Amino acid sequence: MCRTPGAVGRDPVSCSPARPHLLPTGVPVTVEPTEIVRSEERLTVTTEVVPYARARLRVETTTEEVLVPVTITRQHARVEYVDAQGAPVGARPVEQAGDWVTLHVDEPVVSTRAVPVERVRLVTGWVAGTAQVQAQVAHEVVTEELGPAQRG
Repeated sequence: MCRTPGAVGRDPVSCSPARPHLLPTGVPVTVEPTEIVRSEERLTVTTEVVPYARARLRVETTTEEVLVPVTITRQHARVEYVDAQGAPVGARPVEQAGDWVTLHVDEPVVSTRAVPVERVRLVTGWVAGTAQVQAQVAHEVVTEELGPAQRG
């Protein structure tokens, strides 16, 4: 195939190596084949890693009501009657004793402490997807223009 612009098929004049031709005046002229390089744009698409969002691990504390049964004991006073005849000599009568007895009770003591329960880790991963990219590319079109002296 001929590489001369505008040539179709194998034109012997435009595709042959330099050949002498005669001008209408009879003077020989050497006609060189004309070549031109046509260019076009090519679209190249690549990817680049850019940040698009930030993630943060945040701990929030929530409270809940916990009901725990606790056994509580307390002392209580009981009056025991004993026969006064078996009392030692010199014992005071009860109304004169004035002794007080302190009674004790168990009170629940509530305390809390933070203990490690589980370790939480933020793991990132890649998800593959496709995207359509659209762009315009230019290319050159080669045309042949003949002047009045070249028509024939």
